[in-house]
Amino acid sequence: MSASYEIKFEQPTNFVDLDDEAYTKDRNKEISNASHNKQLIEQLIDKCDSLNVNLLHQHLTDSDISTVINAAIIKKKCNELRLGYNNITCEGIKILVDALRNNTSLERLNLFANQISDQGAYYLTEMLLLNNFKLKILFIGQNQITNKGVEYLSEMLKTNTILTHLGLSNNKISDQGVILLSNALMNHNKTLKELYLWGNQSIGDNCIDALADMLVYNRTLNKLILFDCNLSELSKERLKEVIKPRNDFELCL
Repeated sequence: MSASYEIKFEQPTNFVDLDDEAYTKDRNKEISNASHNKQLIEQLIDKCDSLNVNLLHQHLTDSDISTVINAAIIKKKCNELRLGYNNITCEGIKILVDALRNNTSLERLNLFANQISDQGAYYLTEMLLLNNFKLKILFIGQNQITNKGVEYLSEMLKTNTILTHLGLSNNKISDQGVILLSNALMNHNKTLKELYLWGNQSIGDNCIDALADMLVYNRTLNKLILFDCNLSELSKERLKEVIKPRNDFELCL
């Protein structure tokens, strides 16, 4: 004889009655706010020059990215998109990257001071590995990026021939991340011109050998920003000595 089981359905303690008047009002308010935000974003973008869409400090979240894509990238075809100082996470980056796969107009992307993390850095490297993608400038400082994110970016730099500026300041990068970047720039990349690493206070003296070697052999990079890190005076002097023969090099320590 097969066993019989009695199945009981219990109402969850956080059950919401969809017919409840208060819930309906709150939900309608959410929808209204979302619609209002969309209109505000579209108005901001419409006022921007087609070359530069500036959405800094606009409290944007992942849910706003589709609006940004439609208005700034698809409609306006901007070549600079400034999304810094917002609340965009890796989920928003994934939406953005998916929309940019066939884009050939965007050249500058500023995502400074969001929350994209290592996963967001990974999504961006996927985009930067596309042959048709023309992004030259990428700023992703202050985004909780660690050496893992730098590992993705370093692998991308080995084959990318378009990117000229990379901003990674105020993240959680240490010596190991700098070594990865240095190796990619010394042995593979001949395109990157400016690298911003300031404010990564876990960067210390253990990466100096790799940095110094890279500066000797890489003649494309001409700007390295490393202030507010944890380099000793001895390491700083060594880097200054390495770049002495290069009059065109800007080193900020």
